This record gives sequence, C-alpha cells and structure tokens, in this order.
Amino acid sequence: MGSFLALEELHEAGQWVEKKVIHSSAIDWQKHALERMLGSDKALGDRTRRQEIQNILRGDLSIASANRRRLRNFIDVCRPGYLERWADHVAEDEPPRAELLARSVAAHLLDHGHSFAGVQRWIRDGRRYISALDLVKEAAKLADQEIAEWEVFVPFVELAQNESLAAHLGHWSPRNQLPTWLDLCGYTSADSYTGGFTYKIEARDYERAIEIADDMVERLKARSRFARLRGNVIPAREVYVRGVAGGVPLRSGDRGAQILSLQSEKMIYAVGQEVQRTGTEHRNFIDDALEVAATLNTGALAPAISGSWAALESLLTEPRDDTEPGKIVAAQRAAQLVACSWTRAELTTISHQLREKKDDATAQVVAKLSTNRERAEYIATLIEAGGDIPLKRSWRLRSDVAAIERMRDVVQKPQAVLGRVKFYLEYSLRGLYRARNIVVHGGSTGGVALPSVLRVTAPLVGAALDRISHAHFANGTPPLVLATRAEFSLDHAGDELGPHICRLLE
Repeated sequence: MGSFLALEELHEAGQWVEKKVIHSSAIDWQKHALERMLGSDKALGDRTRRQEIQNILRGDLSIASANRRRLRNFIDVCRPGYLERWADHVAEDEPPRAELLARSVAAHLLDHGHSFAGVQRWIRDGRRYISALDLVKEAAKLADQEIAEWEVFVPFVELAQNESLAAHLGHWSPRNQLPTWLDLCGYTSADSYTGGFTYKIEARDYERAIEIADDMVERLKARSRFARLRGNVIPAREVYVRGVAGGVPLRSGDRGAQILSLQSEKMIYAVGQEVQRTGTEHRNFIDDALEVAATLNTGALAPAISGSWAALESLLTEPRDDTEPGKIVAAQRAAQLVACSWTRAELTTISHQLREKKDDATAQVVAKLSTNRERAEYIATLIEAGGDIPLKRSWRLRSDVAAIERMRDVVQKPQAVLGRVKFYLEYSLRGLYRARNIVVHGGSTGGVALPSVLRVTAPLVGAALDRISHAHFANGTPPLVLATRAEFSLDHAGDELGPHICRLLE
C-alpha cells in the first residue's frame, strides 16, 4: 500500500476505535510500524515534514484529538506533488533504489484508483524503455489526470422476466433498441443477447470501469437469488466500452492467490475417495479453510476479506493463544511462513529463466537437477560465488535481474533481510485483520483502504495456504508445527543452528 493511503487508513481508524470495531492496541502497533516504513519514503516531504509526521505518529490519534486533525491536514497538504518529488530524487547524483522507487510509484497509482491492467497498458504504450526519470514524470501526469466517465454496455444472454422487471429502467436496452455507439466498437452479436444494461462509471481507466461494472452485475445476480424468477440471470462473457474497440472480458482482475501445491501434489480432485455417510462426511481442515476462503480470488470484497482471514485464523491459532486484542497472532505466523517460502520461490523462478549459451554449462546443470529445491540451492550457490547467471532475453529480464539482486542480499545478510521481509508481510496481514473487523464488526465495506488491503494480501494468504497445504499433503505436518519451524528458522537464519535459505520450512 502507498504511503498516503496508509496514512488515510490510520486517520480513518479513529472512528473504528471509537465504535470499538478495532482495538486501540492494534492502532498503536500500526503507528509504530508505519513510522518505520515511512522512513524510506524520500518523497514524503522535506526534513521538516518528515519530523512532523513522526511527531504525529507518536501522538494520540483518537477521534477528537488535535493530533488526528493534524494528520488530516498533513495528508491533504503533502499528497499533491508526491510523484513529482520522486522524480526530483531520481535526478539526484545518488538516486533511490530502483525497486523502492518502482513499488512506491506503482502503489501510489493503484491506490489512486488505477487498475493493474490499466497501468500495464499505460507502460506498454511506448514507455517500456524510457528512462526512470521520464517514466516517473509520465506517472505524475497520469496521476494528475481527471477522473473520466465511461459508458460500459453489459449484454445478457438471459435476463429472467426482463420485460416486466427491467423495461422501466433507464439504463436497460432491449435487443431492438441498443445504444448506437456499439457499432463503432465492433458489436455484432445482437441476435445472441436479450438486451443489456449501460452503466455510466467514473474511473481512472476503462479497465477499472469494467471491474466496477462486474461488481454491478454481481450485485444484480445477488438480488435475483432472493426472488422467485422464471429463468436465469446470465451476463455475456464480453462487454463493450464506448470509445474502445472490440469486446472486453467481463471480470474483475484475478487477485493472485495461488495454491500450486494442490496441483503439484495431485490433490485437486482427491476428494470423496472414502464412503460418505450422512452426518459423518469426511472432511479435513484444509478443505474447511479453502471453502471459507473460496471467494479470495474473484469474489466480492466483503466475503473475500472475511473468508481469507477466517481461513488463516482457523489454521494458525489455537485456544491457548493470547486473545487480546484478538487472534492477531495468525498474521504473525502467516508472515513467518510466507517469508520462509519466499527465497526458494524466487530462486526457483530464476532457475526457470536460464538461457542456454554455447560453452556455458549453467543451464545444462540446472536441467539435470530433479527437484525445485536442488535447482534453487544451485542458483543460491552461483549468487553467493558471484557467478554469472545467463538469463533469457525476454520481457521478464528486468524483473529477473531485480530478483537476483534481492537474493544476493538474502545470501549476504539472511537474518536481517528475512526479518525485514517478515515485518513487511506482517504489516500487510495485520491490515487484513483490521479490514475484517471493519467488515464483520463494523458492518461496512466502505473502509478507505479495503480494496487495497485485499489487493496486497490476497497473494500472501494464497502463499500461506499453499505452504500449509503442501506440508499437510506431503508430510502430514500440522499448521502450527510448521509455523513454529518457520519462527525458529527466521530467528536463526545464517547462524550455525539455522537451515539453508532454501530449507527454511523443512
């Protein structure tokens, strides 16, 4: 999450503490953690401004406090020009680290209302190979653009009783009265649909407008499930945006939660092998967790947030844990699992990106290794020795180079780097806990940071569930035993008691 949205979330927290939705101790942890994280954000402001935000974070932020009003003023005054200040730092003799700059700028754009797909399209549109300085200046212009109004036409293959339930609605168009601008988009499927809705949406880019339209359709379908309709509600797979050529798939972006061990261990379809008797159906804790987190990737905001936290809490807590201010220990343990799995995942990805060169045996050696762990350990050995790693000349090259630099830091300072990564992960997952409380106890989906919290944490929840699933299916290791192993490995990374960075969960 970007710096200013993180401060917005902290400001909003005052009202949730007042309503006893969020515990004050959770906000105290957030303030201290945020002070540490903002220390690396050079674009936050000059020395005076940085001292001011430090003082604010160390003070009382209860709902009626003067300090909270100072926080509101700081956000409003300092947010304008944020990316321009990053551009100024890029032009200095000692510019910021590339990865810090990249994630700061990208997070600011995403928090500002741009979509993943929209930012990717913007980069591909002639900005792949321009300098960092020019790219950040372009990003500043993008952030300053006014929000546009988009018209999104969503056709329906079937819309039950639309003659009586939709005909009176101004944004409904029957098959014979479709918007005239559809022809310019290449729309040719009128015979296949019963009609459609035209949604007018304010958004930063048309991809985000489609995501919002998808949310509208999900709300419509949710209402239909509570009615006695004769027929179904089935939207088309593609929608049309005024001014954009061709149909575009109707879907929200996949949030990136992946549990690849279900496939690697061949357990996706391994359900129901035993005789299922009424009242005693055979289930295990993995299935329970996956069911409550099933909406994490593509479901609506509220069930995705509440379900994903419920999955972590069910797997990574037990009755004897300290319950004040809640089962927040699940965030800590999940962060430890993900931090321990990170290094092998990075090194394995690098191993798959090796390029075969004449008279270079590196790729040939990797090809002969039989497991991901062996490949990861071999790449770690090369990095530790300072050897050349021949990468494929592909679109992934720059991100692979960044991954090698990250792994070089881990090899040289494993405890310090892994501890820092674990802190970042725990900060994000504690945000998921706060978001869950807003949804479940506050009964609200309007929290200022909820969409960004889900964007950030969905892949982390997926990674934690992946490691828990793998340990269970491969070795029968219980989740809490695995979490204890992760805690020990992080405490002893790099010393004589600690395991290799590729074996932190073994």
